[in-house]
Amino acid sequence: MMRALGGEIVFHGDECLQAELKAREEAENSGRVFISPYNDLEVIAGQGTIGVEMLRQIDNLDAVFVSVGGGGLIAGIAAHLKSVNHKIRIIGCWPENSPVMFECLRVGRIIEVSEKPTISESTAGGVEPGSITFDLCRELIDDFILVTEEEILSAMRMIAGKERWIIEGSAGVAVAAFLKTANQFAGQNVAILLCGRNGA
Repeated sequence: MMRALGGEIVFHGDECLQAELKAREEAENSGRVFISPYNDLEVIAGQGTIGVEMLRQIDNLDAVFVSVGGGGLIAGIAAHLKSVNHKIRIIGCWPENSPVMFECLRVGRIIEVSEKPTISESTAGGVEPGSITFDLCRELIDDFILVTEEEILSAMRMIAGKERWIIEGSAGVAVAAFLKTANQFAGQNVAILLCGRNGA
């Protein structure tokens, strides 16, 4: 589709962080604009509108499960929700095979993290050095849950069976994280962000 619209596609590196850094360099050298998918305040603010929509639909929201890659999506959602009600718990969810931001938060700085293949492709890859999302995630995420590839696939199958939705792997991460800890949230109002799906 990008080619059909006249775009030129250039592949660089073995993972998304290498491609992002190269794209930023090319933009600076050519005078074009680079828009990070997560390391950008305006992008984060835009993603925060999901939090606005959640509060319009759910009274007395207690917790939200969000899959985490670079941290922009969860930072935007959490920033809005916490500004309205600081008691809402923000649950960050990662595949065990690619817990990059989780490991960065655990050690207190942005680091390179060894990854394994994961069906949660949208959350895979490194975090840009100096990313503004690191401090936001450190401040806003209350709980951290890691899930296996088997748990992700099981969650995706469950949603397909019950809702007839084919969700992407990263959406399966959030569902799997909730299923893994559901007993802790009995009787509470919980939202699980399905960050991508295709109609079935």
